[in-house]
Amino acid sequence: MDENEMENTDTEAYEEEHEEDVGDESRRNFMKKGALASGAAALGLAGSSGSAAAQQRTQVLVFTYDYYPNVTFRVTQGLQASTTVNVLRRPGGGTVPEISQPDDYNGYVINYRLGAQGQQSAGITTLLFTRETLQTDARYRLAGDAQVFSSDLNLLSTNARRIGGGS
Repeated sequence: MDENEMENTDTEAYEEEHEEDVGDESRRNFMKKGALASGAAALGLAGSSGSAAAQQRTQVLVFTYDYYPNVTFRVTQGLQASTTVNVLRRPGGGTVPEISQPDDYNGYVINYRLGAQGQQSAGITTLLFTRETLQTDARYRLAGDAQVFSSDLNLLSTNARRIGGGS
């Protein structure tokens, strides 16, 4: 038997003796990690870089031609209630079936920044609506999926998630 064969035999014998120990240790590590992940998820911390409150999703309405999925935007200012109501009505002044009470919604002016960080980027300013309150100067990101909310008003429904504080 040459030196390499002896080394392989010794390694195989060691692995056979400790195979059960390694399996048990792997299971223990897996269970520990699973318990930690479950605990973090229960606290709302799994995969987060901020507080659980910063990870809340808000249902929003955005015009179909101004929907940029997974792109960050900043809330620049709130709209006056009368402007929000006017925008969420038909051009003739009537309501659409999906929005019987346009005054239930808050309107916001938002600004998307398209382009790589540190490079010149294009800014797109548009409107966004929600029944909840968004914080001015806060940054949000739209979800990657959306549904048609009102074909009459050309609005999509999606979720926005706050990703930071000021600009």
